[in-house]
Amino acid sequence: MDTASQIARYALVLALMAPLLGGALVIAPFSDRLGRRMVRAWNQAFLSTFGISFEVQYDIGPEQLEQGGIIVGLTQQSIIDPTVGFAAWDKPVNAIWNIEYALIPFFGWVSFILGWVIVRQNPSQSKRQIEKAAKYAANGGLVYLSAEGKRSVDGSLSPYKKGPVVMAISAQVPIFPVYMAGSRQCMPPGAWKIRPGKIIMRYLAPIPTTGMTYEDRHSLLERLRIVGEKEHSRWVIDRESVT
Repeated sequence: MDTASQIARYALVLALMAPLLGGALVIAPFSDRLGRRMVRAWNQAFLSTFGISFEVQYDIGPEQLEQGGIIVGLTQQSIIDPTVGFAAWDKPVNAIWNIEYALIPFFGWVSFILGWVIVRQNPSQSKRQIEKAAKYAANGGLVYLSAEGKRSVDGSLSPYKKGPVVMAISAQVPIFPVYMAGSRQCMPPGAWKIRPGKIIMRYLAPIPTTGMTYEDRHSLLERLRIVGEKEHSRWVIDRESVT
């Protein structure tokens, strides 16, 4: 897409923020379900505007998510990964956001209204919020976290953080590993232009944590890393076969 087309498309999705995300701000306190549907609609409109389609695949089946748990992104290849996630999720999913994202007009504000977990660079506050998210998952909710915690610059997997596995152990809920393929080709790190394409969001077999304790965090993280590296090698980032 040329520069003028890109700017026009950005203008369109920004214009849709007020009726959809602004509407969600008003409606969500009274209807969480409708508020989330409006957020999902905006994310879907964003992708469609730039010619991006997505497909959700499951190793086992969508029913695996019914029990609640921690959805762990195995890699972050593009800034649009969360957009695909929120466009695809047809169930309530609470993400964990840094405070700077929560301050973004409309999208960040509605995340707060919908109960997403907002953390600051404050250890005690972060700990309380993580405990809140773990309790939500233990009660049958779904929480999304990234294993890497930041976007990959060169396409390789960054070191995994312990937060997702510690949260899953604390809540005694399964980890649902999810891999996003194709997003890097649509919007590489550092780029502002978005290319049309297809993105695959693939759920791998869940990893149970029942009976595990905090002492098991390292072995569980290693197991998650093995899953991530195996799936990552399948796609070969620079030559993905996603069309």
